[in-house]
Amino acid sequence: MKRRIAGLAFGALSLLFVAAAPASASPEPGGVSATRSYPGCFGERYDIVFGEAIAVRCGAGAGGDYGYRVVAHCSAGSAYWYSLGTFVPHGFGPSVAECQGGLLSPAFVGGYHVIDD
Repeated sequence: MKRRIAGLAFGALSLLFVAAAPASASPEPGGVSATRSYPGCFGERYDIVFGEAIAVRCGAGAGGDYGYRVVAHCSAGSAYWYSLGTFVPHGFGPSVAECQGGLLSPAFVGGYHVIDD
């Protein structure tokens, strides 16, 4: 009887630790961990098939003369690469970069940076 009670207590304790682990491993608020902030820019991460994408909007006067593009820092398993986003003039639609992986190793956006053109 003591073994059963100890087993149930151990099971409940291990479930408590498993349930608390994802909360401590969550990304920064906003969903994207960038290496620095970009004044006048706002990034939003969303899911795509077998991966993630990032859409960044920069307002007028956020830097550069012509426009900007986002560069996503992608990872899948032990592979890391950069994905170049679309060129967008300042004040218009978002620049979008996609990180696409495979069926067994979906890709994730680890961060991003903005290039002013």
